[in-house]
Amino acid sequence: MKVLIAGANGKVGTILSGKLWAAHGFSPLALIRNAKQQMKFTALGVPAVTGDLEEGVGKYLPGLDAVVFTAGSGGQTGPEKTTDVDQNAAIRLMKDCQKEGVKRFVMVSAIGADPASESPRIQHYLRAKGVADGYLRSTTLDSTILAPGTLLDERGTGRIQASEKLGFHGYLPREDLVDCIIETLRNVFTFDKTIELVSGGDKIKDAMVKVAGGGDLPPIA
Repeated sequence: MKVLIAGANGKVGTILSGKLWAAHGFSPLALIRNAKQQMKFTALGVPAVTGDLEEGVGKYLPGLDAVVFTAGSGGQTGPEKTTDVDQNAAIRLMKDCQKEGVKRFVMVSAIGADPASESPRIQHYLRAKGVADGYLRSTTLDSTILAPGTLLDERGTGRIQASEKLGFHGYLPREDLVDCIIETLRNVFTFDKTIELVSGGDKIKDAMVKVAGGGDLPPIA
């Protein structure tokens, strides 16, 4: 499976690039914004292309099987940039995927993403994510929205709690989120689902199979 990682230079994207390269049946392509970031991916053995999501990266999509959107405006930017990247650039990429025939789209979102969020801390981010998630649900893409709790830089435990609606917030190591993304790409039963993720007691593969409501299958080519 040839997978474009949008936001590859971020913390989640970097871990995902390395793990997909090492995983059987995957061929990752890292999308970076700056050619200076190339060295990191060369060291990982992962091919990279330079492009700006806000300007469109449709030229890289032909021949791909899937896209993982894990890009973000970052905590140092204002509300306008959050809308530009987390909402508008995400939607543009979805449209380009439909145009270029890339059917599989995995969105990294967040618990609480909602166009009408009233969060006192990250309201604009959750609203932007909510709009993008809503648009993705309206497309014909084979989509999955993964909504983790607060992400941590700690080593993954390999165990999570997953549900289409957990009903509470929690925490999740980025490494565990990456393993959830990989299991999502492997499992067609995750199509058209929103899955909330926090640390828990179930092995990641078992938890993803359980919430998907079916079995796991080999990667789709």
